[in-house]
Amino acid sequence: MNWRVKRALRHAVLCLPRGAELYRWLAREVAGTNARMPYKWFRVLPARVELLQARFGPQARAQRMWCYDCGATMAAGLAMAVASDAPGLLTSRRAELSDRYCEVSRRVLAEKGPPLAEMSRAPEGRVARLLAASEGRDAVAALRAVGMTYAPSHAAAQEPEWKGRIGCIFSGGTLEHYTPEELESEVAAMAQALQPGGVMSHVVDHRDHRWHADKGLSPLAHLTLSEEDFGRAFGNRLEYHNRWLRSDYAALFTRHGFHVEGLEVIAYGPELPPLPEARLADPFRGRPESDYRCLVTRFVATRP
Repeated sequence: MNWRVKRALRHAVLCLPRGAELYRWLAREVAGTNARMPYKWFRVLPARVELLQARFGPQARAQRMWCYDCGATMAAGLAMAVASDAPGLLTSRRAELSDRYCEVSRRVLAEKGPPLAEMSRAPEGRVARLLAASEGRDAVAALRAVGMTYAPSHAAAQEPEWKGRIGCIFSGGTLEHYTPEELESEVAAMAQALQPGGVMSHVVDHRDHRWHADKGLSPLAHLTLSEEDFGRAFGNRLEYHNRWLRSDYAALFTRHGFHVEGLEVIAYGPELPPLPEARLADPFRGRPESDYRCLVTRFVATRP
């Protein structure tokens, strides 16, 4: 759908009482827009397993994991239950978990679980046991049956069950939807949730999210807008994403005591619409070259 048409529809719904919640409910429960998300979680878990194995060695499977903003599906929890023998935590700031996606999550577990089990050195028969334990249950009950806890608030990670006991925190394409002020407090809470030596792995999409619907735009077109124009374009509960680039996130993690590495996932290739630096708004000129080159970054941040 053209992003201008999509924006017009969103803004129309936003005019209604609790319009943002209504739009998200329609997308999640009626349109079924999260049906592909289970594949995403099983695609990203192997890199987290490799991280745990490199960091904790033989104790990798004993590490608790926290999926930050798990979305509407229980798939991340199923993947975590394959990759770890420890209890795990899934949180969401909007209480999005839906029973609609239980069966697709289990189908993806059956399809993608065996390779994940092999590379994570899972006990024999782990996938079959998870499928049996989750069968016929709603999402929360299914997660509980496989040793996972779901909470509709990130604050759950500060409870005694989790605080200071988590080995790995991970997310995919969510941190960019938090304001800079929110990110400061959220990363501070993540630091408290991790055990000493724990690690975070966050994939961040720095692109103008209109680009996903209109490939004629530069993927960094939002950096050309003044603060006022940016606020008009993205200053609502459905469309907000911040304009932080790679160095901004690296500085954030460093401020909170992490050793951080930024791994380039998607680069600004020559096939994309160019964006001369002269067109950028003042705050975004003169940045490190890696900020302009890196469109999607995977950050690995380790707590000493």
